Amino acid sequence: MKKQGGVQPSEIRIDYIHDRSVIIAPGRSKRPHDFETHSMPGGVPASECVFCLKNLEKVKALEWDGPRKKWRLISLKNIFPIVSPDFPKAYGHQEVIVETPDHDVELAELPVEQFEKLISMYARRTKALSLDKKIRYILIFKNNGGRAGATLNHAHSQVFASTFLPPHIQDKLSRAQEYRIRYGRCYYCDLWRKEIKGPRRIINDGTFTAFAPYASSYNYEAWLISKRHVDNVEQLTGEERHDMAKMLKRLLERLAVAKIPYNFYLHQDIVYPDEHFYLRIAPRRDVWAGLELGSRLIVNTVAPEEAAKFYRLKK
Repeated sequence: MKKQGGVQPSEIRIDYIHDRSVIIAPGRSKRPHDFETHSMPGGVPASECVFCLKNLEKVKALEWDGPRKKWRLISLKNIFPIVSPDFPKAYGHQEVIVETPDHDVELAELPVEQFEKLISMYARRTKALSLDKKIRYILIFKNNGGRAGATLNHAHSQVFASTFLPPHIQDKLSRAQEYRIRYGRCYYCDLWRKEIKGPRRIINDGTFTAFAPYASSYNYEAWLISKRHVDNVEQLTGEERHDMAKMLKRLLERLAVAKIPYNFYLHQDIVYPDEHFYLRIAPRRDVWAGLELGSRLIVNTVAPEEAAKFYRLKK
């Protein structure tokens, strides 16, 4: 995009597979360090934190990673679930994964080895929840920062498992299948091979690659995608978990330096056996306002090409 009168022109970009229409409007953007958006909710001391060791001593956990008194991660039932086996009209499971025993430490500050443990925990919880034959859909997600919906400072992520497959996920799978029928190839395999050669490439290292998607919905949106055509997190090898852990840590460190809150998430359709695994990072620097809510057109003030440069910078 060429500047006109000193202003970067806007451009409409469409992602057919994900049914996304985005106006890339870099002329309205400001530098990331001009914003202090990494607001967290009012924190409580470790003595009162429900995720700290002292307050978990009598808790019946779903899974411990490490000895009970020296655990590194822990999986718990969400005590305020949206879905539950006890809800006939909203059946499902909801879990919390506490990512570290240390209070007031963000995920980005943890070593790569802890990221690997977290990804392995995601895989084990996916496998365990998949044993419930009623479950169709598993969403693993993290909210980091008040603007991203975090309600507790202690680093954690969540697992949501439901009988209900959201319509937009079904539509995405259908369009990806149409692509396969038309071209004889996986859309996501073609996508990462294309992106590693262009200006939206962030990292291309080992078994994973990261890039800023062409029609990014969010400022500094990034995807981490497996180069191997693998269906879900449970199927990743040890090498793939390690490569993904290194890449995810590096990207989250960049967001932490810029003080940008974020969500990340990965979708898994348990019934459909041929998805392509990727994790989406959705930074929450900007808030969708009347234009986005009214027109359903998304306005992104940071071009994905610039977002990729942001992530490629060293700390």
